[in-house]
Amino acid sequence: MSTIVRIRRTRRAVVAAAALGAAAVCGSVVVTAPAAFAAEPSHTSLTVQAPASVGFAGGPVAFTENITNSGSEETGYNLELKTTTGAGTPPNSIVIDYKDPADGAWKSVPLAMTRGNESVVYEGTVIGLTVPAGRTRKVDLRIGAPMGLAHDGASNGGFDSITLRSDLTTPPHLHNRVEAEATSTIKVTSIGSSLAHVPATAVAGGAPIEFDAVLDNPTPSDYTNLGNVLFVDKHATVQVRTADGGWRTLDKVPGDTPEEPVGVYLQGRDSSLRAGGHLVARVRVSYDATTPAGATEVNPCVFVNEGRPFWGTTLCSTGAKVQVQPAGTKTPEPTPSSSAPKPVPSSSAPKPVPSSPASSAPASSAPAVPVVPASDGTPSAPAAAPSTTPAPQAPAPQAPAADAQLASTGADHTTALLGGGLALTGLGAGALWLRRVLRRA
Repeated sequence: MSTIVRIRRTRRAVVAAAALGAAAVCGSVVVTAPAAFAAEPSHTSLTVQAPASVGFAGGPVAFTENITNSGSEETGYNLELKTTTGAGTPPNSIVIDYKDPADGAWKSVPLAMTRGNESVVYEGTVIGLTVPAGRTRKVDLRIGAPMGLAHDGASNGGFDSITLRSDLTTPPHLHNRVEAEATSTIKVTSIGSSLAHVPATAVAGGAPIEFDAVLDNPTPSDYTNLGNVLFVDKHATVQVRTADGGWRTLDKVPGDTPEEPVGVYLQGRDSSLRAGGHLVARVRVSYDATTPAGATEVNPCVFVNEGRPFWGTTLCSTGAKVQVQPAGTKTPEPTPSSSAPKPVPSSSAPKPVPSSPASSAPASSAPAVPVVPASDGTPSAPAAAPSTTPAPQAPAPQAPAADAQLASTGADHTTALLGGGLALTGLGAGALWLRRVLRRA
């Protein structure tokens, strides 16, 4: 995403008043200061190559901002950066880094967080950017949405995009004048897990069932401190195929209560997956002879920055149901479970579903990115899964608001007439305001 914006230092009250009436008629305007009121024009422009997206709870993504000084003198600037996200944004959710040209090291830009009723703002400044006359300076930056700190990920809250505002200003002794500005929108996508080809039935004390556990990272972010977890009944034993074709038995990690299912880490705790990475683990699950007959579930979840097992930024996807038959039943031919989802392709991996890791709400077959309001950003404690639910599932996500479009009908003529009348009213109001501002000036 490239944004190029150049502005002039003008009498903004006059420009805003003149724009009011025009905006009512045209819907949007590009404002240029009238020559009679314009101050000395700025010789600075700013080009922003913001990333199209970043990974939810993932690492930062690099981008550049270019400052061009077309004037005749060397000039120093400060780069003020501000992000705006939804009201459900918890603390430590945004990070911005700046590459120091002196040593090439990435250094964190200190950010101040402000919470509003409908949004959360993070602000920071890169200072002391000197650009020679007639030259362009490239500023290396990176931005991410880590959703917490290392081993302290937020378990509540989320957002589906970041609005980045970049203001290029003069130093304080030159009155912090804004020389150029740009606004970019960055989407937030996510890593996701899924299961494929899960057999519909298993026999207590019988042969294990086999299937694939898929982990996809379609985002441009690298993921670290990652836990790819499979939740199963406490009577189950889980193994993964090793590189030499053998099988390795995974340790079962219990939940907070005896009623909760157990989890196994398919690639171990604190694993990682690079940007665009795709990983398939061949899994087999067996149920001991004491397993009660009936339906059980196998549920995949991804945890990022766990502080302790199953506590961190949580992304769960749809699992699969397996009907356990009594011990001694003849082992049936493998039959894929009707509820087992297909592997998630890189272009459509599940979006962030921030949730409590042991929520008992059913997971949707098509997870979306809910924006979960959080008044104070404090991670919520996971609720204990009831004994009737063998594995935790993600809460039913809220479907993102679609851009609804109404079909055109004859009634649109009335709407057009009303719109025209309101536009003329706005134009008159803008003219009156402009007249008053000019008198005061």
